[in-house]
Amino acid sequence: MAGTDYSFEGLDKLEQQLSRMIEQEYPAEFEKMVLQVACELQGKVKEKTPKKTGRLQDSWKVGKIQRLGGEYYIEVYTNVDYAEPVEYGHRQEVGRYVPAIGKRLVAPFVPGKHMMQLSLEEVAAYLPGYLQEWLDDFISTHDL
Repeated sequence: MAGTDYSFEGLDKLEQQLSRMIEQEYPAEFEKMVLQVACELQGKVKEKTPKKTGRLQDSWKVGKIQRLGGEYYIEVYTNVDYAEPVEYGHRQEVGRYVPAIGKRLVAPFVPGKHMMQLSLEEVAAYLPGYLQEWLDDFISTHDL
C-alpha cells in the first residue's frame, strides 16, 4: 500500500529540547515509546480492516525504526496487493456475477473503508496527551 506521510506537530520548545535529550541519553526508552505508538496504530488499522478471509486484516506489519537526519520513521504497512482499493475505493464491473455472494454486482464504485486514514486520525487525536503523560512519567522516573 502506498505510504502516507504523517507527522505530529505542536510540541513546544521545552518538550522538543527534552525529547532531543531523551533520544540522545536514553535512546532505547525513546525507541520503545515510538514502537508502542506504531503498534497501537497497527492494532487500530487491523480492527478497521474488513474481514472477508482475514488475509488483509492479518497482513498489517510494523517496520523497523529508522533515523534519517534528526527524525525517526517507522512504517505500519501491508504488502497485500488489494489494500489500496480497499482503503480508497475502487470501480467494479457492473452486472458481473460473483459466486461468493451469489449475486450480480450493481454498484459501479465500491467506497473505500479508509482504515489507515481513520486510524491515523485517532492516533493523532490522542497522541499529544499520550506524549505528555509519557514525558511526565519519564521525568519522574529519571529524576530530571
